[in-house]
Parts: sequence; structure tokens; C-alpha cells
Amino acid sequence: MRYLKLFILSLLLIAPAVSHSQQSLLSLGLWNVSALSGELKLGGLYGGGGINTYGIDNRLTETNYYGGIYAKMSSFVWNPNFLTVDIDGGYYPESRQDLYLVSPDLYNVINTKKLHLGATLFPRKMISLSGHINWDDSYDSRENFTDISTNSKSYGGSLSFRNKFVPLTMSYNESKWDSREVLTGRDFSYNQKNFEARMNKSFTTKDNNSWTYTHYDYTTRDYTIATLRNVSDNIMLQDGLFLDSARRSMFNSNILGTRQRGNDSFNQFRLNESMFYRLPYRLTLSAGYTYYYLQQFPDVLQQNTFNCLLGHQLFESLHSGILYEYNGALQSTYNEINNKVGLELNYIKKTLADGLLNIQYSYYRIAENRTSTDVQLVIQNEMYVLSDRVFLKRPYVDQNSFQLKDSTGTIVYQPGLDYTLTLIGSFLELQRIPGGLIPDNGKVYAFYSATQPGSYSYNINQNDFLFNYSLFRGLLDVYYKTYRTDFTQVHRAENLLLDYLTDEVVGGSVKYRSATLGAEYDNYQSSLVPYTMMRYFFSWQGRYQNRLVFAINANYRDYKIPTETEHRQYGDLNGMASYSIDARSKLDLTVGYQSQQGQQINLDYFSARAKYSTIIRKLTCVVGADAYSRVYLETQKTNYTGIYIQIIKKFKY
Repeated sequence: MRYLKLFILSLLLIAPAVSHSQQSLLSLGLWNVSALSGELKLGGLYGGGGINTYGIDNRLTETNYYGGIYAKMSSFVWNPNFLTVDIDGGYYPESRQDLYLVSPDLYNVINTKKLHLGATLFPRKMISLSGHINWDDSYDSRENFTDISTNSKSYGGSLSFRNKFVPLTMSYNESKWDSREVLTGRDFSYNQKNFEARMNKSFTTKDNNSWTYTHYDYTTRDYTIATLRNVSDNIMLQDGLFLDSARRSMFNSNILGTRQRGNDSFNQFRLNESMFYRLPYRLTLSAGYTYYYLQQFPDVLQQNTFNCLLGHQLFESLHSGILYEYNGALQSTYNEINNKVGLELNYIKKTLADGLLNIQYSYYRIAENRTSTDVQLVIQNEMYVLSDRVFLKRPYVDQNSFQLKDSTGTIVYQPGLDYTLTLIGSFLELQRIPGGLIPDNGKVYAFYSATQPGSYSYNINQNDFLFNYSLFRGLLDVYYKTYRTDFTQVHRAENLLLDYLTDEVVGGSVKYRSATLGAEYDNYQSSLVPYTMMRYFFSWQGRYQNRLVFAINANYRDYKIPTETEHRQYGDLNGMASYSIDARSKLDLTVGYQSQQGQQINLDYFSARAKYSTIIRKLTCVVGADAYSRVYLETQKTNYTGIYIQIIKKFKY
């Protein structure tokens, strides 16, 4: 009894008394309800449509009924500064039925339940303690085939120690998730335990430092595999320091270490240091260094990255910079070094007629060098259509291992009689001998071994240029962009897909208030997938008398791809409108159309949605309709129309 009296006395000293002005919805002695809210929901959907796939007609009739109740209560015990308690939960049943003319009918029943509890002791004091426990449960009868029961539970808590010296926060959370197919017994489970501790400390007004420790314990189990478990410990140190009194120059540091044990074991360390410093004569210096270490049996990876950018601002118009980047990676099986140097220019100038001129240019030269052991590949049944001559797809082929067969594999064609092989550079050229056993335009199948180089090197040149000029505060806007990538000093890189690219884009637009109309031409010349494209676009958003809000967007693109006989044409038109009839009622409409034409991509898709919502005696009533029509390649046609109604009763005290 003496200890109980001391505990009650300490509470009286820690927590101030409740003032007489304190209001609560319901008081049950020490228990006081401060807020209560939630909603009741009831709705349904009825729809139908037709499906025609490769000439087979099918009809669909769909019904869907759903509802739910949700409530949330906030309360406190004795005093809001002593103990607060939050409780929320809900129940959501749903039933769905799909009736088909040809396909089997489908029925689906879903029940979802949840209950969440949370409490905080001394929420506004120097030391506070909180805890929570959550239950979630669902049952799904799916497509007449199986019933799935899913339940999850999580619980945990946190401790906060607020002070000016070293604020400390610690938290623990455990989550369990289980899903089981009732009829088959197949199940999947997941269990996660997390612990986190965080401290923050500033030694001066110019620095901020934080230390974080986390411990993760993951366990998963699937009916098809054994239980998997991984346990990891992580330590992170983050530091920030201003280097001058004006706080215009700063240094940041981020250090992370991870040790994980289990089915996926590894050790990881990352160091990231960066600095931004303002120099005299309007110069700025940005520099960064990153070290990354990963040990995962049997491999070890070490990576060093350094970058430096020296910038200069000339008056208010011209910003220039030179940069250098180094990236070196050393792994158990390879060593890769990349060096990058570059120049950046950006010129912005205001002109007459409220115009703005922007010119940007950048040049980068990248040297990539990789050293590794070669890889031996064994190729089987590689098909070629042989009329005259073709190159084999892979370089460095062993000619002694080469064999050429027919589709059955029984006829082995003979070199010198049916075909010849000629070495051109690093590739072999395969040529059919007229009069041999290989028919003209016949399919042949190659078997061979090839050595793929693990070591290679090349240089990349990248040029990027932009010219943009706008007049009358953006009323008229024109631009030209070009980008070029090429490769020089290429060594043993035949097996890589190097994209020699030149891309030129020219376009313009006219903008009046919230409406924009424009066009753009793109000449994309790539060694992989080249094309030319013409694009037109239009957009308009607006508001009328604070009642009507609308938006319209349209795009059209025409692609010409050299490898295809037809142009690819893509078009889309989307619009929405929302009209407030009065303070309680609103009408929403959304319409969309999409079209694409071309080789084996023909599609027409139309969708529309309308919704009317109003509030009647504190009941939110919603009535809506959905419709869509889809035609793909003239062989797959689908149309659907549905209406739905929803009633929601919200309450808040």
C-alpha cells in the first residue's frame, strides 16, 4: 500500500490536474472519450457486356454487393498528459457474381475485419512510452476454385527520451502474416521482427549528427520451399556541418554498415562523403567520395567513386563548369575502371518582348575499361535463313567446333561442298554454295562454341545541345535539342550492344492562359532501333464561376520505323469535368479514347465514367455508371456497361 501511495503521488507531481474547461464526449470515471468518428457504407453494382474472341461470342452479367462499418475512438485515462488510448476497427463484407453465357460462372465472397489498438503513456513528457497491437483478417472465396484465409497480427512499442543533450528513441515491432488455401492446405507465412534505436546530437549551431541502429529478423515459409530466415544488424551514422557562418558551404557524411546472416548472408559497408564550398571570384566547388564494400560468398566487391565539379557564374547569365569522375570496381572475377571528364555551359538571358533565351551545351568523354577472364559458350540450334551469305551472331567462333544441320538434325552439311566459312574481323561469314544440299532460302541450324571476351575497353563521346526561346511570357515557345553518342578506340567489344546514337528534336508551342497547342519532330537515328516521329499535342484546363472544373488532353504520334512496312500511329484523347450543382451535390464526368494503328498493334479503346454525389440528411449518396469498349486486332472485342450506387453515413463527435 505504501508503494501504491508513492506511485499515485508521483503521478500527481508529473501530470498537471485536468482543468475544469477540459471537455470530453463521455466520462466513465478515469476513462474519458475525447473523439469518436467513423462511417457506414453500403453499395452495389450491376453491369453486363459482350466478349467476342476469334469469332466466339460470350455474354457477361455482373453483380456486386458490398458494405462496411468503420469506427475510431480517441480517449484518455485521467488526464491527456497521462495516458491516451486510440482504438479503431472495421468490418467489410462483399459478394460478387459473374454469369457467363459460354464460360463457367464465377462467385466471389470477401470478408475483411480489422482491429487496431494503440496507447501512449506520458505523451507530452520528457519520457514517453507507447505501444500498439493490430489484428487484420480476411476470407476470400475465389473463382469457384479455392477459399483463401489470410490473417495478420502486429504488435510493438517505442520509448522516447526527449532532452537537449542526446534525444533518444527506441522502438520494437513484430509482424506475422499467414495466408492459407482452405481446400488444398497450401500456405505462406511471413514473420518480421524489427528493433530500432536512434540518437541525435548537435555540438554547435553549425552541425547536426544522428546515429541509428536497426536489427531485422525475417522468416518466410512457402509450401513449395523450406523456411528461409535472415537476421541483419545495421549501423548508420549521418553528419552534416556548415563550413561558414552564412551556411552557404557545407559538408555531409553518411556511413552505413550491415551484417546479415541466414539463407542470404553478406557483409556490407558504405561510406559517402560530399562537400559544397563557395570560393572567391564566384567559383563553387562540389566534390564527393564513395567507398562500397560487399562480401557475399564466394565473391568480394570493392568500389571507389570520386567526383569533382568546379563551377563559375558569370554575371547572371552564364554558368559554366568542368567535372571529373572516377569509378573503380574490383571484384573477384573482374576489374572495371571508368573515367569521365566533361564541360557544362548554361546561358539564360531575358530579351525584348518579355522573352527568355536559354542555351545549354555539355560534352563528356568517358573511358571504360574492363578486365576479366573470357567466357566459353556452347551454342546449339541457332537458326539462320540462308540464301547467299550471313554473319554468325557471335564473334570469336571456334571454326573446328562448327557444324551445320537441317531442321531434323539428321543431315550434317559439309564445308566446301554445301557451305563455306570466311573469317572477317572477329566474325565468321557463312555462305551457301549453289548446287549443294542447302536449298535457297532454306532454314539451317548452327552448332558451335565461341569465346566471349570478358575484357574490353572503349571511349564514349557524348554531346548534348539545347536552344530554347520563348516570347511574350511563354505565349510562343520554340526549341531545338540534339544529342549524340559515339564510340572510339573500341577493343574486343563485339559482343556488346553499343548504341551509336544521334537524336534531333525540334518543336514549338503556343500557350494562351491555360491552353497549350504544340508540335514536335524527333529524328532518332540509333544503331539499335532508329525511327522518326511527328507529335502533336493539346491541353486545356480551366474553371468557370467556381462551379465547373475541366481538363482536356490530346496527343498524336506518328512513328516511321525502317524495319516495318507500316507507320505506327498512336492517338489519345482524355477529358474530365466536375460541376458543383450546389454546396451538397456534384456531377463528375470522365471520358477517354485511345487508338493505335500499325503492324500487329491495331487497337481502339473507349471508356467513360459518370458519377453523381449528393448529401441527403447527412447521408452521402453516390450514383454512377461505367462503360468501355475495346477492339484489338479485330479478333478480340469487348464491351461493358455497369451502374452502381453507394450510400455512406459518416459521423464525427
